[in-house]
Parts: sequence; structure tokens; C-alpha cells
Amino acid sequence: MITLDLLDRVKLYEIPYFSIFIARTFLATDYKLHNLKIIFEGTENLPKDTPVIFAMNHTDRYNYWPFQYYLYRSKDPNIRFKYTSTWIKGKYIENPLMAKYFSYVNAIPIPSKGYLLIKDFEELFGKQKMSDIEYRFIRDYVDGKISMEDLQNNKLDNLIKTITTKHGDFDPDKMEYRDFIRDIFTKMMSKVRELNKQSIFEKNLHLTIFPEGTRSSRLKKGHIGLSEVALSLNVPVVPVGCNGSEKCYPGNSPIITKNCKVIYRIGKPMTINDELKPYKIEENFIPFTPEAELKYKKEFEGATNLIMGKINDLLDPEYQFSGDDSNKTGINRFV
Repeated sequence: MITLDLLDRVKLYEIPYFSIFIARTFLATDYKLHNLKIIFEGTENLPKDTPVIFAMNHTDRYNYWPFQYYLYRSKDPNIRFKYTSTWIKGKYIENPLMAKYFSYVNAIPIPSKGYLLIKDFEELFGKQKMSDIEYRFIRDYVDGKISMEDLQNNKLDNLIKTITTKHGDFDPDKMEYRDFIRDIFTKMMSKVRELNKQSIFEKNLHLTIFPEGTRSSRLKKGHIGLSEVALSLNVPVVPVGCNGSEKCYPGNSPIITKNCKVIYRIGKPMTINDELKPYKIEENFIPFTPEAELKYKKEFEGATNLIMGKINDLLDPEYQFSGDDSNKTGINRFV
């Protein structure tokens, strides 16, 4: 699972040699043998003077692979910065082999309060899994929506034990459980923010973020983490519409389907000096903190909705927002 120590050990490579090796061997062979056609539209929109945050829809497990491959191999003069770093879910590094792989490919594991709650519960109860009802109640407790008495009134004994029993680094005599989770999350996201800054300003890496937070053939509502990063770092956000990748990667296999085509449409960069200006925050703030998310909720949500609308405009009709926002719910998002 994600820990503070693990985030401390994340290393970003200005020239990701392992990614280049994968591109030249596995991907090059796979794409040639199976006749994959990768199309980039709108590369003239890419800034020449800075890497950007790519905000892309997430149709399938591998839809950023052809994207990264094209950036690296392309001779297009509009593409100056060739490499990326990518946000990934914390659960993807739980397998030691996958954790090793991601450590070499500029992946930035992203914690969430939900993920931390699920993993802390597992540490206390072992093989017993948290139910969706338990998750909803403990999340509402951590978010300050309900009290400990509410948990007791609903006879949620496992949750009462979780927030009153010493386990791991949690000591109920020193700190309330909700403050314990908030504190860990804030420290972790502080490290994530530093990695984001390093990616763009030190390593000259684009930062790829999937704002939906999950995979879906049709565009879903975006989470505010994207706009928190963009507004705090003052980095251009470039919307990307990915079309057709889920037909090339229909399942869990990393082998492409024969005779496929994936189209990436690159939108115009959005900055706080133009389209994001209505959401510009004049004072310095620390992203991913409860204080910032409460104080600037309107700005974060407004910027996120605007960016998602721009992604939607770059999608074929079959991938556009349908109005059905039924993403994975409960603990399925984290396990």
C-alpha cells in the first residue's frame, strides 16, 4: 500500500530509459505486428516553452500507452517535450512486481482518504473486508458529517473498534481517528504535490491525469484534484480526448487487438490567464487540504467542470458524457 516512506522513494526520470526500452521492444513490436494506427490531432496547440498537465478521459486500462508512445516516437515539430509522468491509483502498487515496474516509468501513486480507510481496516481485521455500508459511515465520520455516537447508534461495532483501538500508528489516547486519517492524507498529498512540481519544473515531464478517477467508455464527472494541482502550480492544462482505445485494449491483456485505430485530439491549453481566469486564486494555498477544499470549493469545481467540458468536446459521440454518472461506488474504487 502507499506509505509516506514509499512516496519519499518515488523517483522521476527526465529521460525514462526503462520506458524507452519498453517502447522500443514490446510496444514497437506489438503495434507493428497488429497494425495499430495512432492519430494525433491538434498538436499545434501544445506549448513550446513548458510541459503541461494532460487531462485525458480514461476508457481502458492502457489508453495512455499509445499516447506516450506517439509522443516519444513522433517527429512532429510541435512536440517538444517527449516524456510524461502519470498519476496512478494506490492499489496498483500493492503487487510487488507491479510496484517495481511503476517505479521505473514515472508513475506517481495517488492516495485517497477512501484508500487509507480501507487499508487501515484491513490492518486491524485481516481478511475481513469492509462493507459498503461501513465504508459510507466511516467516510462520513472522517469528513465530519456524522459523530461517533452515530456509529454507535447504528451498531457498527467494527467501526467503533477501528476508531477506538490502538493499531498501527494510530493511538486513540493521542489523537481522534478522523484527525489521524486527515493528517496522514495531508502529509502524503504534500509529497504528491512536490512530485508534481518536480515533474514539470525540474524534469521537463508532462503530467498525465485522468480526472474521472476510474475507467469508463463514456465520460464521467471529474474530481477536483486536477484543478487543485493546476491552480496551485499555475501550469497549463491541455484537454485530450481519447477515442477508440478501448476497442484496441478490450480487456486486461496488454496485447493490442489487430487493425485498430486510436485517435487523440489535443485541445488548446487552458491557463489562469485565459479560460481558467474566473477560477484564479490570488493567495497562496496548499492543495489537497481540508481548509483549501472548503474555502475554494467553488473555484475547484468550476475549473474541473470547465476542463471536463473541453475533454467532452474532443470526443466522438459514443464517448461523450451521457448524463449517467454511475461510476464504481463504495470500496470497489479502492480494491
